[in-house]
Amino acid sequence: MSHPLLRFEGVLLALMFILFLELSDGCEEDEEFECPEDGRCIPIDGLCDAKPDCLYASDESFTVCKVHLSDMMADKYHCATGAAIPGRLACNGIVDCSDGSDELPQVCGSDPHKLEERFRGNCTGYKDLECLPGECVPHSAKCDNVIDCSNGRDESLEICMQTCEENKCFQCANGVLLDSKDLCDNKMDCLDGSDELSNVCGNAINWKEVPPAACHETLAHRFTNKTVFQRRKALRFVYANQAAEVQCWNSDRKSWNVCMNNGSWHHDFPPCIGKPVNRNPDTNGTNGCPINWYNNETMIIINWNDNGESIALPPIRNSRVTFRCLEDLTFLPYEFKDKPVTCQANKTWIEMDFHPRCTNLCSPEHISEMYSLTPRCYNGDNGSPINCQDKYSLVPNTQVKFECASGFIHKTSDPMRVKCTEDGEWEGLRDLCEKQERHCNYECNHRLNYSEVSMSKGGDATDSLQASWLVPIYKRNSTTTRHEFVCTGNLIRLDIVLTAAHCLDDRNSRPENFLVGPTGNRSASIDPKYLHRVRNLEVYGAYSKINHIYDVGIVVLERRMDFKQDQRIVCLPYNVGSHLDLIGDAMVSSWNSDGYLSTVYGRLSEPRNGDLNVVLHDGYTLCKGDSGSGVITTCGLDNHKCLVAVVSRNVGSGDHGTFCSNNVTAATLISPHLQDYIQQLIRNNINCPE
Repeated sequence: MSHPLLRFEGVLLALMFILFLELSDGCEEDEEFECPEDGRCIPIDGLCDAKPDCLYASDESFTVCKVHLSDMMADKYHCATGAAIPGRLACNGIVDCSDGSDELPQVCGSDPHKLEERFRGNCTGYKDLECLPGECVPHSAKCDNVIDCSNGRDESLEICMQTCEENKCFQCANGVLLDSKDLCDNKMDCLDGSDELSNVCGNAINWKEVPPAACHETLAHRFTNKTVFQRRKALRFVYANQAAEVQCWNSDRKSWNVCMNNGSWHHDFPPCIGKPVNRNPDTNGTNGCPINWYNNETMIIINWNDNGESIALPPIRNSRVTFRCLEDLTFLPYEFKDKPVTCQANKTWIEMDFHPRCTNLCSPEHISEMYSLTPRCYNGDNGSPINCQDKYSLVPNTQVKFECASGFIHKTSDPMRVKCTEDGEWEGLRDLCEKQERHCNYECNHRLNYSEVSMSKGGDATDSLQASWLVPIYKRNSTTTRHEFVCTGNLIRLDIVLTAAHCLDDRNSRPENFLVGPTGNRSASIDPKYLHRVRNLEVYGAYSKINHIYDVGIVVLERRMDFKQDQRIVCLPYNVGSHLDLIGDAMVSSWNSDGYLSTVYGRLSEPRNGDLNVVLHDGYTLCKGDSGSGVITTCGLDNHKCLVAVVSRNVGSGDHGTFCSNNVTAATLISPHLQDYIQQLIRNNINCPE
């Protein structure tokens, strides 16, 4: 069976005549295709063969190569562009489709969990999708025919590619499958409009042709080299559902946008408000290569020639130079630091988008250390998202908008923003940091989810949602010099852990000897990248080493811990109201020997001297490693779950050879003095920049 594009060559060329306005007399009709970029002729056999021949791959564009479902060949693999390749070439480890769709993991059977991890990127939420560095959207936004990412990644081929199903094999150019009944119905069901293209619907009854949508560069913005654009004569453009990064003609400001299938941009471009006009012809690109950020007090230019190196002054033309900065400033673009760059005879830099600059940078650590706020960074007032952890992106005028971190809820609608100044300082950050409590509250009163389980301990198997505040505490063994699990901790703030004092109080108890692991099941092997260093250890002043009453300790982390999006912390007793019952049912969650979370249940006794007994039900025991685990009971008028005590020591019968027992003592947290101590410690450990 011949390819439908070859069977209908005459029709195709007529359509191409309409689509591209006219064919040059230089191309042989029925035998050649004229590339609209430059008028070059290519053999008709090279059209839609998955191998670009035209300068900007217009011969492989989906606007040309897509065909109707009825014209697709069963023995071929159809790329998302519509080009057909031999079926044996799909998933052979070599990219054969011009869009790479034949080797995408969705097609080749990748593990869905690995796909989710890949899509999540550097986003901290368990079910997030990373758009650009620093820009995250919920995973539920993926492929729902609504563009949520500023660069459209949530609706892109990389994310949305699907494999053919019976009677449902037509793909939009972004890989989403359509039912055949949705084709050629004068309604665009694909974001890219490929279900209504003339090469798909040319023979359909009652179908009205609409040219493929295209979005062009504006008078103020030009495409950067990250944009995969088309060109027709002198105009550069992208097709529908294709992303474009643009840069202002008069400044370095960049932003992303997406072309819609009605020919409009998804959102307005930020205004191009440039820095003051550089009228110096030696540095503004008139007499030499542009170096608009040049300042003779901060920047040195080294000229490289056959005689060695020498100091150069603007204008720079037709030479290779290196830039150096004075006064502890940073050179940008950083990848060209100490590397020669070439100024061409036409007074342009051979390196694309090269704008040398010596500048101060703001610290990524300062905006990432606040326990209740998550930063989102942007290039200027209304610019594109940038990676908050990339210090070389945090140049003066970088804007940061904060959101309440996972596990927190907004208390106010007040804006939470700071700006990077010319001195490399975050303007307004200290004030915002000190007033975090005014903006965000712990969402501790979230009702815990008890539906999903994993494996069992001596108690009931426990999903991580049931005890999302639990973290393992590791201590360095002075003999083996390795860190070993010693106790359980409870996150009472994203950087503060509540545990038993005896876990922290001995001769070898220094902050540098401790590490704290992440929430969830505890792995036998410790991956250092997931561990948190400790800034400080605190032992409650009333704690007695002799009788172990008031066995309460605090671990302050050097940096906050990131919660997964569906996790919450547990309430402390004084967070939820007056009703607190310390006589009755309780539960304690910790890890079994295999590292899986599990929960035991028991009854509480009347508190005495800051302690209470937990008598476990038959078949349940707690062991040495469970020290510091939280005792959870009902509290508040709405019967929320509260952490009312931490497991201290074994006082009852049990297997003493393994330090396990069904009767343990726990240090309560309900003493007003202890509550004041914990709250004061929390207030004193707000790590705000100077």
